[in-house]
Amino acid sequence: MGAFTVETKEKRLKVSWQGRFITAFNQGKTRNYLYPVYTPAGQAVTSEVAVDHPHHPSIWIAAEKVNGYNLYVEDTYEGRAPGSIRQVSVAWEEQSATTLHVVQQLEWRGPRDWTNPDGALLLKETRTTEIEPGEAANRLTVRSHLTPGGGPVTIGPTKHSYFGIRLADPIHVTQGGTLVDASGSVGEEQIFEKPADWVDYHGKLAFGKVAGVGILPDASFDGVGWFARNYGSVCVSTMRHQAVRITAEQPLDQTVRFVVHDGDHKDADIAGEYRTFRQRG
Repeated sequence: MGAFTVETKEKRLKVSWQGRFITAFNQGKTRNYLYPVYTPAGQAVTSEVAVDHPHHPSIWIAAEKVNGYNLYVEDTYEGRAPGSIRQVSVAWEEQSATTLHVVQQLEWRGPRDWTNPDGALLLKETRTTEIEPGEAANRLTVRSHLTPGGGPVTIGPTKHSYFGIRLADPIHVTQGGTLVDASGSVGEEQIFEKPADWVDYHGKLAFGKVAGVGILPDASFDGVGWFARNYGSVCVSTMRHQAVRITAEQPLDQTVRFVVHDGDHKDADIAGEYRTFRQRG
C-alpha cells in the first residue's frame, strides 16, 4: 500500500498522505475546484464559499467571455446565463512516496438550452495536479492544457479569469493578514496590476499560528500584473487585458504552483520555492 490514500465519492476525490488530509477535488455547480486545502500542520487556508463572491471557491480555474459565454460567475451575468466546467473522467498515479499525480479530463460548456441540453462544447481541458506533501509546505502544482471542443475559441479580455484562489477570512489583509510579493511590496495598493515573480498571502489562523499560500506562476505569465485584493482574492491571468485565441494548432498550456505552508513567506522560503519551480522548465 502506498503513502497516499485516495477516496472517491460522488463529485469528490479526497487525497490524504500518511493519514494526513491534504486536499480534495470537488465538482461544484459550475466548476471543479480544490477544497479544503491544508498545511502540514493541519491549518485550512482557503474559503469554499465567499458571501461577497460565491464564484471564488478556494482554488479554481475559470474564465468569462469564452467565445462570449460566461463560465465564471455562477449566476446570470450581464444577461448571460452561466455555463459550466465539468469533470468527465479522473485518474491518479503515485509517482513516488511523496508525489501523486491526479489527471482530470474536463469539458467547458455553454449554458444548457432547448437546442443543446448539455450546453455547447467550447473547450476540452486536461488538468494535471501534482501533489507533493512536505514537512514545511504542501505543494500543489496545477497544469491546465486547453484545446478547442470544435472551432477556435477566444477568451477575454476579462478580469474574470483564470487561475484563482480565495484565502480563509483570517488571512485577509482586512483581518490582519499579509499580502506580499517577490519585490517586498505589501498590500493591494502596492501589488495590484503590478508584475512580480510570485505573491504570498499569510496570516494567523487557529491557535494564533501563522500559515498561508505562495502562488508561483510559470513563464507564460512573466510580465503580467497580479489581480490581488485585500479581501483575500488573488488571480493571475494572461487574458485580463487582451484576448487569448485557442486553436488546435495553438492550445493554451499554463501551470501555477500553490505552496501551502505553515509560517510566513520567509519561514517557507517562497523565494527559494520559486527558483526551484522555475528550474523545472
